[in-house]
Amino acid sequence: MIFDSDYLKRGAWVCFSVLVFAMILGLSVVPFFWSVYLFIFILKLSWFLYLIYFCERFTFYLWSVLASVQGFLIIPASSMAYSIAADVWGAVSAGASIAGLLPAALVLLVFYLIAHTEPTFHPFEYSGNKVKVVPKVSKDSSARYFVALSAGASTLAASVFIKFFGVSAAGVIGAIVLTICALVILYHMRHTVRALRTLSIKQNTTSVAYTFMEIEEIRQARSRWWISRFFKWVGFRRKSPSA
Repeated sequence: MIFDSDYLKRGAWVCFSVLVFAMILGLSVVPFFWSVYLFIFILKLSWFLYLIYFCERFTFYLWSVLASVQGFLIIPASSMAYSIAADVWGAVSAGASIAGLLPAALVLLVFYLIAHTEPTFHPFEYSGNKVKVVPKVSKDSSARYFVALSAGASTLAASVFIKFFGVSAAGVIGAIVLTICALVILYHMRHTVRALRTLSIKQNTTSVAYTFMEIEEIRQARSRWWISRFFKWVGFRRKSPSA
């Protein structure tokens, strides 16, 4: 997998778009949390602008992509679970809050178990402090299509269930399906999760900042993008002494 400038830019914007789509679905289920969603939207936008135009840390970029993929599924799942529980116990009840946190808690638990399991395959290739992903050739293409199809199909299926059967009848099915898809995707990315944890620990202990194998090409491309030039101009203006 080559992290050139186009891949990095496209990948970050795709992750941001699917997260926004997931937030819209979640907001349609639990509309009174709109202020929280607005705050998350601003936070995510700033985060992805950093990923596209400034980030040179390999581990930070891949952790962000992984978090985006999982968030795309967990946000609607938690929203559905919370909405169902709120109808039974009330919107401000402890039961509703616990139910809303269950999908995220389950995914985090599985993530912890996967991350702390001994790796059987290391998908990274190194050249000094530069890293690139070298997935298993036989599974690379199918895994990418499986992740994309699972995420899209599960989210659309959940929205169809809600539309035709209502939140009460379809919410349980939707939350379960989305959570299972998040777990399956996490399993398919298990090698990357383990390798990223190992690399992050090594990076923290040795103080070596690992970056992309194609970092020179990425820097040259960023210097041509108008948003990068705008941020640099703003930074220069702030550092310049006032007349």
